[in-house]
Amino acid sequence: MLGQANTAAPSTPAKDAGSAPPDGGMAGYTQIILFVLIIVIFIFFLRRSQKRQADDQQKMIDSLKPGQKVMLTSGMFGRIAKVSKEEREVVLTVDENRKVELTFNVLAVAKLVDEETKSVEPEKK
Repeated sequence: MLGQANTAAPSTPAKDAGSAPPDGGMAGYTQIILFVLIIVIFIFFLRRSQKRQADDQQKMIDSLKPGQKVMLTSGMFGRIAKVSKEEREVVLTVDENRKVELTFNVLAVAKLVDEETKSVEPEKK
């Protein structure tokens, strides 16, 4: 037959359908275990950081005394007039000339203001 080309594909050796991967089939499990380990480490450090922040805030709240100047989470500044540990409230004087006092939950206090430096950031030790 003239003009007809051989269209048959070259023969390749057939792979054995039952052969295992060369690494023993553990590559998938190793990746999953590594991924889970990374997630566990990430969660551990995240919780540790959150616990440290909560402990620092609780220490600051426990140390609140009348006369201290504070900044609230809203950004408002005031001087503590009264602290009620039982009711978890703090009364702030926001305008000393007009004697304006506002009552807030103690959790609204974000930071203590340093009277000398007028800074809300604590000194780095």
